[in-house]
Amino acid sequence: MFLLYTHQNPPFDVFVRGPNGTFTFTGVALNILQWMADYYNFTYTLVAVNQTLVDKYGTHEASFYQLINDKKIDGIPCAFFLTQDRINRMDYTSYFVWVDGLSLIVPKPGEESRLFAFTGPFQPNVWLCILITIIFIVGVMTVFTLFYNNPIFTTSNTDEENAKMKQKTSSYFSSYMIYIVNIMTNQGGREAFQRNSFRVLAGFWLLGAMVLVNSYSGIVISSLTVPKMIPPIQTLDDLAASKDVEIIVRHDTLIGEQILQAKNGVYKVLGDQARLNPNRILGDPFKVNALLVTRKYAFPFIQAFNSWFVAQQYKKDGQCRFHATKPLPVPLGYYSWLVKKGNKNAQLFNPGLVKLWDSGLTYFWANKAIGKDKATECFDTKRQKNSAKQVAIRLVDLTSAFLILGIGLGLATISFLQELIKSKFHHRRPRLISTN
Repeated sequence: MFLLYTHQNPPFDVFVRGPNGTFTFTGVALNILQWMADYYNFTYTLVAVNQTLVDKYGTHEASFYQLINDKKIDGIPCAFFLTQDRINRMDYTSYFVWVDGLSLIVPKPGEESRLFAFTGPFQPNVWLCILITIIFIVGVMTVFTLFYNNPIFTTSNTDEENAKMKQKTSSYFSSYMIYIVNIMTNQGGREAFQRNSFRVLAGFWLLGAMVLVNSYSGIVISSLTVPKMIPPIQTLDDLAASKDVEIIVRHDTLIGEQILQAKNGVYKVLGDQARLNPNRILGDPFKVNALLVTRKYAFPFIQAFNSWFVAQQYKKDGQCRFHATKPLPVPLGYYSWLVKKGNKNAQLFNPGLVKLWDSGLTYFWANKAIGKDKATECFDTKRQKNSAKQVAIRLVDLTSAFLILGIGLGLATISFLQELIKSKFHHRRPRLISTN
């Protein structure tokens, strides 16, 4: 008869407390334990780890504390990575129970905002060059017009052109600005002057504007019809640079200890970020899950758990709300059973663990528990790429257009009020003069 501690560590150890001290325990660890019990013909009893110790030390350290100090307990049927500290305090099976790498569980990013989509096709320096060019072209057109008003050029002017000569320079500038904008928006317009110099300038501007407009419109159309996603977090460096997603650290895991104890590099940056908010340094897996579902945090842990969490959330919500990244650039972890120091059963289990691993049953149970087959949409990268197809333009896609219209309406209203005030001022002025 073996007395063994259990705790929550899905998908291997799914532990749920019930009323009156009862609990349910399922997962891959239970499958392995049952297979080993049949193979070695032994019986076992499972005991829940003390919740008070969990709140004080964290799930893993609470299990270690009770294994070391409770003489009745033989071991923990949950796989742990072997650190020097754990080797010093407990014995372990020399053959591993599970092999896995580390990755990040992160919220799946949404689409980029379309509010300023009209500025996206060109970089800021391109917009600046376009603005300078427009002002320069309009300025040259205005200078040409001032020269056309010179008596040297007036002999051959038409009546319409002679009427334009009476305008102010500001009127010329605004008229030519509208003329230039009409060309850029493919609206066209009558040529302002029938002078060859003016025609050459306008003609070359038309050619340049054609390139700009076609380049701009092509990119805008593609951005409106094909969703553009926010770049996802894929590495620890991405997570450290993110302003929207913060890290959760489990202080009772190896990766958590490394992050919190790091003296330099990205681990130290992440550790400093976690220490700024101590509520994100946890030891209870239930609290970790509660924070993760808010879609504001990322969590570095074994790939099996991350895949299980993604599949569970897909099963719950019917959509891929989370993403498990590719493996982080750290060595693979080999996980073993832990038993009380001096317990000879650790080595007795090795032949059975070798046979079980060679049979492939461990991976079969793990894949079944993770449930990837029921959430293929979240793990099939080819399918995700193909899903970026053209769709009908939605109202949210045109927010930038309505923003421009709103700005134009506001400026027009301000201009109207200014003209109204100016008109009333001019109407009152003659009366004041006449009364005097």
